Amino acid sequence: MARTTPKTDWADGELVTAAHLNAIGENLAAVRNLGLAVGTTTAEIVEIHNPNNAFINVDSVNLNLTILTFGGDVLAHFHGAIDPRGDDRVCRFDIEVDGTRLGGDTGIMAARPKYDRGVCFTRLVQNLSPGSHTFNLQWKHREIRLLAGAQFWVREI
Repeated sequence: MARTTPKTDWADGELVTAAHLNAIGENLAAVRNLGLAVGTTTAEIVEIHNPNNAFINVDSVNLNLTILTFGGDVLAHFHGAIDPRGDDRVCRFDIEVDGTRLGGDTGIMAARPKYDRGVCFTRLVQNLSPGSHTFNLQWKHREIRLLAGAQFWVREI
């Protein structure tokens, strides 16, 4: 069900009709069914060499999410395990929304080379317009491995 604009111009003595009650019910149903998309990696992802050390999509298939929103705020969350390789042990993550990277990347440093490290962060994306929005998880690292089973989700709040 879609959200409808609630009646706000009530007059004294005006009766509540079935249409008014239906509109309230539709709005409650819409709130219970806000946009949600979940993606999980199905296999290990290895980024061998990112020569420009630029932000790139982690997984354009499983971690490329689209939701339909009423407009407002969205939470984006990622959790998974990484293995940064080589001398540069810092991996940076960010989120791209509708083709624009948000900035304010999250830097994760592995404690020791060649050991898996759990990564988890949640990001609030504010003031999105109503409609369809695409979210991509991005990372920046010269050499890295992401274990299978990592999850990225977005939810309108």
